[in-house]
Amino acid sequence: MKTRRTPRSEKLVALILFAAFIHAVPVAAQKLTQIHIGVPTNTVTWFPLYVAWKKGIFQEQGIELLPVTMSVRASLGALASRHISYITPLGSSMTAIANGLPAKVIMIFAVRSHHVLVAKRDIATPSALRGRGVAISQPGGTVHRQFLKILEHYRVDAKSINMINLGEMPSRALALKAGTIDAAMLSVPYDLFMEKDGFRPLAYMKDVAEFPLLGLIAHDERMRERPDEVKRVLTAALKGIAYTKSHREEVLPLLKQFVGLPDLDMTRKTFDVIKDLWPDNGIPSDKGLATALTMADVPANIPAERIVDWSFVSSAALSLKIR
Repeated sequence: MKTRRTPRSEKLVALILFAAFIHAVPVAAQKLTQIHIGVPTNTVTWFPLYVAWKKGIFQEQGIELLPVTMSVRASLGALASRHISYITPLGSSMTAIANGLPAKVIMIFAVRSHHVLVAKRDIATPSALRGRGVAISQPGGTVHRQFLKILEHYRVDAKSINMINLGEMPSRALALKAGTIDAAMLSVPYDLFMEKDGFRPLAYMKDVAEFPLLGLIAHDERMRERPDEVKRVLTAALKGIAYTKSHREEVLPLLKQFVGLPDLDMTRKTFDVIKDLWPDNGIPSDKGLATALTMADVPANIPAERIVDWSFVSSAALSLKIR
């Protein structure tokens, strides 16, 4: 017996076929939401974000990630004027928020610092730096404050050290190579390059204290008007961290390219040093957050809730079953 097809049944079949077609269309072929994120120069602190970008994890969330390399000042201005969706500088953003910028820190990418104290081969411990010259960036800057934390950890009086302000890291590394200073605050992977030239890493800041260094900052208006987008961005970022940590060998070529390493052997060593920087759930400990707020000169009478909002990243972590 031949089944009679009614207009209603034909419409139902058409809808089912259309739904099947939509689900079969690759994400890349669907309309993606363009998201601009202001980032610093390529550093290991935000490498998982790069991995999530290159591995299509953001596309899975319906997002076309567009990283924009910007100075801290430019990124803050762009966020304030809402010309950019998200930015990553942590300390300066916290300071700006405390001073009235309508934004929040919504995730931490690096709960520990990638900075490292490197010295001449004949200097074996931080305590041996007494009376010696050590290069920092500038007084009161992040690098200077981290160096003070290292000295405090090793019970070395900062007044016994001749701190020399040499600005950006390449200048500090060159001065150390030239022998005009005895040690310098550098960052991974510079420590490995310096080791090849006969220098010695004395202390990794990541082993001294939790020192959040990079985050994701969003304008209050963005969070209020596009909460679903914010959660999708954070979901992709968390998946990027998980993927990076669990696919070491696969992401090594990306890391090599990202920070300009000469070979995979040095890249493996770099990865093994930095893998603990990135928090699985995107949130620092209470102590780590307190350190970040203090380093950003946020007044003690301003509650942390005015500076940070973990609700979105907590929701994203819960959906991914991350604790």
